[in-house]
Amino acid sequence: MTTDEFSIYEHANRSLGLWWLIALAAIAGGVLGFVLYQLHPPLYEATATYLVIIDLEHFPLQGMDEDLVQYNEDLAVNTTQSVLLSTQVLDRVISQADASSRMITVDDLLHNYTIERKHETWELRYRNHDPQVAQSVVNTWAEVGYQAMLEWQTSGKAPDYVIFNSPTRALAPHEPVTYDRNKVVLAGVLIGFITGAILSNTAIHPPKVNKPKQ
Repeated sequence: MTTDEFSIYEHANRSLGLWWLIALAAIAGGVLGFVLYQLHPPLYEATATYLVIIDLEHFPLQGMDEDLVQYNEDLAVNTTQSVLLSTQVLDRVISQADASSRMITVDDLLHNYTIERKHETWELRYRNHDPQVAQSVVNTWAEVGYQAMLEWQTSGKAPDYVIFNSPTRALAPHEPVTYDRNKVVLAGVLIGFITGAILSNTAIHPPKVNKPKQ
């Protein structure tokens, strides 16, 4: 009498007979992961931070609805991002980068930056394949941006009740944020291992083909 019940024990024993297939697939996956790493060098990200707050004693919207006050506070504080992405600031950053032989373009800045607000703290991030370049560019950008924030306030383009604090300079990043060699190779090995396990299972249990009735 035969049975079609699945047995994990029997399945594992049969798969062990094709261990070489699983190992070969895992090795091939690791090699492909290393090739991918060579084609895509790792990216390093440096982060400079600002503390931007509202001077409540000089805030002009006293006595307003709380939601409206919050809206206007956010609108005022968001000047930080407007300044950092202004043509004035980007041109100065590129000029200073060129002076130090960094060869940065506007496209480089706009395709590799991130600006994120976390309550009163703003984070300016920049990515580059060279960790030293990432650190240098983001610190230049942060300093140039800070000077522009003060200039905007002096000229009336930014509210005078927003307090822009000088930026905290970025440290040199040590670990890449993408395409880390070990992680990419390990991912390739795992994908290869899973693929090998699937192939070994297919070899043990080939798909059934229904024969046409005579």
